[in-house]
Amino acid sequence: MSNQQFIEFSRPFIQAAKVVFETMVFTKIEPGKPSIKKDTMSRGDVSAVLGITGKFEKDGKAEDVKAMLVLSWPYDTYVKIANAMLMESFTEFNDAISDVGAEISNMILGNAKRDLRGLGYILDMSIPSTIGGPNHTINYPPGTTVVLIPIISAHGEFFMELCTK
Repeated sequence: MSNQQFIEFSRPFIQAAKVVFETMVFTKIEPGKPSIKKDTMSRGDVSAVLGITGKFEKDGKAEDVKAMLVLSWPYDTYVKIANAMLMESFTEFNDAISDVGAEISNMILGNAKRDLRGLGYILDMSIPSTIGGPNHTINYPPGTTVVLIPIISAHGEFFMELCTK
C-alpha cells in the first residue's frame, strides 16, 4: 500500500474516532502527529484490538486487505473515559468496565466502514478483544507497517494504532 493510499485509509478512522468520542464519551479529541511504530509494545495499560479483513477494489482490480485497529490507554485515562461513557464513578480498572475499549473500537470501525466503502474497501471485522497489563505486546499481522497516532482528550492521552497490508 502506498503512503497516499494509507493516508486515505487512515482518515476515516480518525474522523470516526472524533465522532464516537464526541457522541459517546462527550469529549473532543485531538489527534497528534503520526509516526511509524518500531516495536510491538503497547503504549498503554489497556488495549482494544480489532482485526479487519476484506478487499480493496479499484479500476476493476481487487486486492486482499488485512488490517488492525488498536486503541491503547493508560489505566487512569481508560477509567475516566469509561466513567464518562457510562456515567459512572469507578476509581480503578475492573471487570465492569473491561469491555468499554472494545466497544469504542467497534463503534469507530462501524463509523469508518461507510467512508472506507466509498474509497473501495469492503471490510469485515473480527470481534474486538481487550488486552490488559503494563508493558503488554500486540501481535500485528506479519508484513504490516504500524502507524501510531497519539490522541489528546480532556480525560488524558491515549493512542490509536493502524496497520494494513
